[in-house]
Amino acid sequence: MNNYKNLSWEEIGKRFAQTEQLIKENAQQLKEMSKESRQEWAITRQELDRIARQVGGISHSNGEIAESYFYNAFKANKMFANEKFDKVKRNLAYKKDDIEAEFDIVLFNGKSAAIIEVKYNAKHGNVRAKELVRKVAIFKILYPEYKDYSIYLGVAAMSFRKGLEAKLHNVGIATVRQIGRKMVVFDQDVKAF
Repeated sequence: MNNYKNLSWEEIGKRFAQTEQLIKENAQQLKEMSKESRQEWAITRQELDRIARQVGGISHSNGEIAESYFYNAFKANKMFANEKFDKVKRNLAYKKDDIEAEFDIVLFNGKSAAIIEVKYNAKHGNVRAKELVRKVAIFKILYPEYKDYSIYLGVAAMSFRKGLEAKLHNVGIATVRQIGRKMVVFDQDVKAF
């Protein structure tokens, strides 16, 4: 431990000046490091934004692939819920007053309609049975000519998370998946809404 009692006022002043200079130098170094960090963060943020756009594009493309596959399969087959359908429509998006809705695939015949929600990877977070059932009421508002029709619901996906299919079947929603080169419909528990 230094003994400051033996230092002159002049020596103490010099040491304070040296300490003050070291503090200024450290502050300057911190300022430069902070500026460098901000620049590096800006570059990192730009790179993360670019990656996010790419991942979003891939996700969007996967969704379009799934939607195209199931649309074409339904267009070729037109069977769902043990009924033959006459028309298959894709991407029906409507807005009426305060109601907005999009229906990925809809099948029509003279007495029924089937609304098919399409996902590339159906998960508990992106498929909710209550929301799908609510779509029926919205569909009937937007398409009053179908208000007395039997409306069936289905979820078509390239893959389903464990347990989701059973959950959907329990409330009367069919599931549709690709198995090999074929579209397979699991609609034995489907109900009309």
